[in-house]
Amino acid sequence: MGIRGQLTLLVPGIVALALAFGTVAEVRRERQEALEDFQLQNEKVLQTIGVTVAVQVAQNDMGGLDTLVAHLSDSMKSRDLQELAVLDDTGRILAHSNPERFNTLATDAFSQSAIQSDGPVVVRDVHHYLQAVPAISGIRWGTVTARYSVDRINAQFERTRYRLMGTSLLIFLGLAAILFFGLDRLVVKPVLTLQSAVRRMGEGNLSTRVPPLRGSELGELTDTINRMAAALQHERENLEKAVTERTKELQEANSRLERLAVTDGLTGVFNHRRLQEQLQAELIRSERHKRPMGVLMVDVDFFKKVNDAMGHPAGDELLRRLAEVLSQDLRATDMIARYGGEEFAVILPETTKSEAMQVAERMRQAVESRINTAETAWPTKITVSIGVATFPEDGKSSEQVLTAADQAMYVAKRAGRNRVIGARGAVS
Repeated sequence: MGIRGQLTLLVPGIVALALAFGTVAEVRRERQEALEDFQLQNEKVLQTIGVTVAVQVAQNDMGGLDTLVAHLSDSMKSRDLQELAVLDDTGRILAHSNPERFNTLATDAFSQSAIQSDGPVVVRDVHHYLQAVPAISGIRWGTVTARYSVDRINAQFERTRYRLMGTSLLIFLGLAAILFFGLDRLVVKPVLTLQSAVRRMGEGNLSTRVPPLRGSELGELTDTINRMAAALQHERENLEKAVTERTKELQEANSRLERLAVTDGLTGVFNHRRLQEQLQAELIRSERHKRPMGVLMVDVDFFKKVNDAMGHPAGDELLRRLAEVLSQDLRATDMIARYGGEEFAVILPETTKSEAMQVAERMRQAVESRINTAETAWPTKITVSIGVATFPEDGKSSEQVLTAADQAMYVAKRAGRNRVIGARGAVS
């Protein structure tokens, strides 16, 4: 065989072989990166799910939890989800994508490791990803575990590997034919151009496109690589968009759930549960910093007359207007909540007894002047009676301070209503 024939076989053979090895290595690297990205994105989704799960477990909403897990299991099948479960701290299954697993114990090593870990847990084998995150909302309420299949990713990169191996063979044949008529002008420069574009694509620059090259074989190869790059770029953009939209939806849903969990549906102010949590937190902070804290108990005088004369819808409207008026003069650090019925409670951090009495008096006057207007025909003049207590002067615990304020409010009722009365010392 002559030198031209040897070069025709040797040079393209070397180039094709090098490209094949490089392609295999690049496919392996991209597969590893894809698996890591798959793991990271699913971990973010699970963490977002974990917050929602924690809220529902904290509320003991097992029906809502089952519905959430079932919905997520269906909607995330396209993300290769095979199994989704919520475990308590003993390994008991609170919710599962397979209803038959409900209320059973997860005794496998991964589940036991997950409930004992303080952070995310990941286990990967050839065909599966096992991921778990703690469900935390203030405290840990459980563990969310998920099993994903990586067969689709493996198959995708296996197809890519075979496709690129076929491409290497085409390069060999194309270079051999072109080299026979002109190695430098017809082969070397186009191959260098092709290698440069493929390298940039392999580095993640999927917007890179191979410019048109001479020769039908290289032209077809260029089109194939460009279509592949365009398809991968489009797929990656769609995946990122889908993850972003799903994460945003979950965040919005979680925000709505959190607001509903702590808000009174009628008046829009905080509810009794949120009041108790905030009062305990403020009491601890006041005790730590040795600062006073005021608590007001506000009750509407003769509220029953409004309901009896005008009906419950009018009473509800009165409560909404009262909530607006009582909230208007509060600081950003203060908190108002509906305590129950026509009673409201107000927490005033960093507030002495005399300052709390002044706030209460302004509230009383605001109700008297703003609720009783010429446009409103209430069956009686709307006023409020307010009891004032402070920590630690009137109680050493949240229950004692609330009781002291409540008792002072009833003193105001007995004294003729429409007035502010302060507590007279610690409640035993």
